[in-house]
Amino acid sequence: DLYRYDTDDFINFDREKNELASDCVNDVCELSPGKLLFTTDVGFSILDYQTQRFKNYDHENGVPLSAINERSLYKSQQGEIFIGGIDGMISFKEKDINYIPKGYTIAPFRLIVNGQDVNVDDDSGILKEDLSITRKLVLKSSQSMFSIEYAISNYIPAAKNEMEYFLEGFSETWTTTRGQNTITYTNLSPGKYTLLVRIKNNQSQIPESRLGIVILPPFYLTIWAYLFYFIIIAGVLYYLIRTYNNRIKLQESLKYEKKRTEDIERLNQAKLRFFTNISHEFRTPLTLIIGQMEMLLQVRSFAPTVYNKILGAYKNSLQLRELITELLDFRKQEQGYMTIKVSEHNIVDFLYENYLLFQEYALQRQISFNFRKTNDSINVWYDAKQLQKVMNNLISNAFKHTKEGGEISVSVRKGNREVIIEVTDNGTGIAAEDINKVFNRFYQTDQIESLSYTGTGIGLSLTKGIVELHHGTIDVYSEPGEETTFSVHLKTGNEHFTPEQFSKRQEESQLALENNIPLQELQEQLLNEQEVMSNENIEKSKEARILIVEDNDSLREMLVKIFESFYVVSTAANGREGWEKIQSEQPAIVLSDVVMPEMSGTELCKLIKENIETCHIPVVLLTARTAIEHNLEGLRLGADDYITKPFNINILLSRCNNLVNNRIILQEKFSKQPQATPQILATNAMDKELVDRAMKVIESHIDNVEFNVDILARETGIARTKLFTKLKAITGQTPYEFILTIRLKRAAIMLKENPELNISEISDRLGFSSPRQFSKCFKEKYRVVPQTYRKGENVDNEEEE
Repeated sequence: DLYRYDTDDFINFDREKNELASDCVNDVCELSPGKLLFTTDVGFSILDYQTQRFKNYDHENGVPLSAINERSLYKSQQGEIFIGGIDGMISFKEKDINYIPKGYTIAPFRLIVNGQDVNVDDDSGILKEDLSITRKLVLKSSQSMFSIEYAISNYIPAAKNEMEYFLEGFSETWTTTRGQNTITYTNLSPGKYTLLVRIKNNQSQIPESRLGIVILPPFYLTIWAYLFYFIIIAGVLYYLIRTYNNRIKLQESLKYEKKRTEDIERLNQAKLRFFTNISHEFRTPLTLIIGQMEMLLQVRSFAPTVYNKILGAYKNSLQLRELITELLDFRKQEQGYMTIKVSEHNIVDFLYENYLLFQEYALQRQISFNFRKTNDSINVWYDAKQLQKVMNNLISNAFKHTKEGGEISVSVRKGNREVIIEVTDNGTGIAAEDINKVFNRFYQTDQIESLSYTGTGIGLSLTKGIVELHHGTIDVYSEPGEETTFSVHLKTGNEHFTPEQFSKRQEESQLALENNIPLQELQEQLLNEQEVMSNENIEKSKEARILIVEDNDSLREMLVKIFESFYVVSTAANGREGWEKIQSEQPAIVLSDVVMPEMSGTELCKLIKENIETCHIPVVLLTARTAIEHNLEGLRLGADDYITKPFNINILLSRCNNLVNNRIILQEKFSKQPQATPQILATNAMDKELVDRAMKVIESHIDNVEFNVDILARETGIARTKLFTKLKAITGQTPYEFILTIRLKRAAIMLKENPELNISEISDRLGFSSPRQFSKCFKEKYRVVPQTYRKGENVDNEEEE
């Protein structure tokens, strides 16, 4: 350490920072002003204080001492320096070592690549001339491990200095060779470098050596490779972009097609809704017409000519009803609700009857209309009502497309396990491009010049749907202007139908009615239905009140005329007015239209069935909506029946009377039969809960003589007047009568199951004031005294009466 007077501190000198020959210093002396001489274990060093740099002298640069002893440094008065070592002693003066070295050069003389010496023009092709005069080395990517050995042109030991090197483009600092003249690099990245080699502490200004080194990239990193990569990437990007654009176009196209399909479907559904709504509007006035016609037909006091005209009007009204129903059938088919009820028939007779219906029309049009058959009897399972729609459609289409003087034929023949029905005409025909489209819904051909009428495009679609419901097929063959044939193929046998598709016997009368059977049979059937209603039921219903809720004034008046002979009739013009009358009048039955202003029939039905005071009242909904989902909606809300317009008045009367009379019959059964429980009277959950609650209260007080209606009302949580009204409506009995009936039913059970109890004990256990009162009440109820009932003589005789 060197002390500094001006800062009063020490400067530390060492081998690493100040290039001292060794950190082991033996002695020191002043060589001259500004210079100090230090002896170390390897030689001696002179410090220039101003530059603070050392110049080292050791065995390698001419000092003959291999090691210097401690405390063996001496300076004489003459300035001569004496240094002793293990090999002897040397002496010198400062001027002897202050010499100016001669200039020399640094040059590479040996190149080693991947452990192999490289010579001029050898197989490696690296050197074209001697390394010492080579300005630049070009190495391949596989030759990135190399060593270069340098030499200097100075052979004077005292002038030797250490070299240091620096690789531009790779190194950040100069690196000393530490006595080794070989420089080695491995795994250099491809690029251009410059190797600089110089003398450390270059006081003599020895020029540095410069050698350019180029490491070539591998083939996959060359400019051509990058160009290839660019082309490949550009091609892939182009392909991806093009594919993406095509996909976007496809998606947009699909969206357009989907939207177009949805628009078409919405248009079709709008048409179907139009048909449904307009049919609803048709059905209400048609109901009035048919109802009035039926009422007139039942009078049977007209002259024959007048009566026949009424019959004709009635027949045409029924036909119009069928046409409206066919409009709604297409809606059913579209929604998958159309069903068939098949039975076995002679299809030849069926087709011949349909043929006769159009014979008079053919004569008016001067069209040759023929019927051909191969057998007189061919039994086939089919739904006559639905197949009649098929034949009507095919034959009417043939007439529409056939001009006067043309020819139409209907033929039927038996094939291989099938029946083939053909309708052929020589009308305008169907173009080849339209053949596959005629069965599409709402499709109409452009050939309208020969048509008498323009259709809606649903007939053939409905026809195909009905044929397919029969597990059959329909085809069309046409030569425009020559001939067109529609061919229907129906399978023989009934194996292809499900059990639900078979017609039941009890439905025959209803099917015959809907299929417009001959008028005389229809009238007889209606009269028979009217006679079925016994006078006894009519007298019972006469005491009952019916509420008719209908917004159409004419239809409401007609319904009043129909029911006024059997009921006390109240009316309302809408659901809200009807609800008010139901609360005030408590009718025995409610007949309501569905579509009404202010409050619909389904909303009214929901109010009735959710209110404890009215939930027992039967509700019959009357509407022109024939779709199954509408019927299910009303039935889910608790409607007791659902009748579609136009309706048969006798069927309507029968259904309403049945609902009222069934309740009366159940009430009588509950009252007269000891085994009947009050739960049979509850037709809904709210009534059942009330009956159960009342039964529980009565059972808990059944032995209490003081038990009365007030206690029953209090413990059931219902006001006395409301309890009276509700129990009277459900059971047909007052609360007092209901309590008495429950006690008597329990008495009947105890008489049979507890023979050890006498009449007095049973009377006491059931809350009667005396055995005499018990016997009297029991005989009035069951027409037999308790003792006789116990012996086994029950109330059968009474029930027979």
